[in-house]
Amino acid sequence: MKLKAATLFVAICLVCALASSPAYARSKTAFGSFHIQSATVLTEDQYLCLTEDNGAVVNNCTSAVDLFFDLPIDSVNAKTITIQDYWNGPPTFTPFNCVSYVYKGKSSSSTVGTQVTFTAPLTTLSTKDTVSVAGETLSVICYAVPPGEGVASLRWNQ
Repeated sequence: MKLKAATLFVAICLVCALASSPAYARSKTAFGSFHIQSATVLTEDQYLCLTEDNGAVVNNCTSAVDLFFDLPIDSVNAKTITIQDYWNGPPTFTPFNCVSYVYKGKSSSSTVGTQVTFTAPLTTLSTKDTVSVAGETLSVICYAVPPGEGVASLRWNQ
């Protein structure tokens, strides 16, 4: 009987600890979660010239690249995605855009979320989407990230 009571107590404590943790939000370093979406000029292997700086993915290629970020979600509801760009780019900043997408998973169609435009280094911008059906996925694509610039981190609610 004592073993069952002790096991039950541990289980209740574990459930309370998990319930009180901030499971409603996630974050990723950009370098730990990116894929190359596409390239306008294939003069080099972009996976070899995209580098990491304290978690940021930095474009050290000779041309702009499109970066894709998959954001795992746990629930159906409104989502806010906060994106921070790289803090240590070249002296002259070249603007670039990031767009959020909700993919249905049943065809090649998706719902486009908010577009944000980075106009200076170390900027934090947010997009909004609604995931309305279980099984949809949430992604961000940053288009034409210029050489020397990049994406530092992404945060979103579950």
